[in-house]
Amino acid sequence: MAIVRFLSLVLIVVALMLLGADVVSSLEKGDEPIVRSLSQILLLLGFDANQWFERELLPAFANACIAVFSLPGWVVLGIPAAALGLTSIGRHASRPPPSPPPVERW
Repeated sequence: MAIVRFLSLVLIVVALMLLGADVVSSLEKGDEPIVRSLSQILLLLGFDANQWFERELLPAFANACIAVFSLPGWVVLGIPAAALGLTSIGRHASRPPPSPPPVERW
């Protein structure tokens, strides 16, 4: 469970960074909001996800993947990260607090 928690934490941090980048870009632009899709972010890193999906996957599955990757990057990473984080919450019963030490009287 620790690995799942760590993975969800990393994905949440990356999603928040992408959301912050979109907010800063929107503030710089001024009049229109800027929202980058995950495929645009991957294209900035030098990987064309849409072209790879079309080349390597079946057409129906490729179209579904392209549709998901055309959503905002912080949504694509943030929602699964939140789901992973919620599923990795511990389900053990809480222990009662320890009893206080006895008071000594003189």
